[in-house]
Amino acid sequence: MQGRLRDQQLSVDIETVCAHCARPMHLTADSELRFRVHDPTAHPLVFSPQVDWATFEEPNITHAF
Repeated sequence: MQGRLRDQQLSVDIETVCAHCARPMHLTADSELRFRVHDPTAHPLVFSPQVDWATFEEPNITHAF
C-alpha cells in the first residue's frame, strides 16, 4: 500500500512462519499488490486490502484501518 500512496514501485521481503504448522515461509510483495511465495509447496492466504480511492476521506490510510 505504501507504494501506491507514494506513487512509487516498492517491494518487501517477508520472513515468517505458518501459524498452522510453524513451517518457515519467505514471501515477496510489491506495490501492485502482487506476491510471490519462494517455496513452491507453500500456499499461504494473503490479504490485500481493497480501498475505494474515489470515496476515501481519512487523513491517511493508517487512520482508515
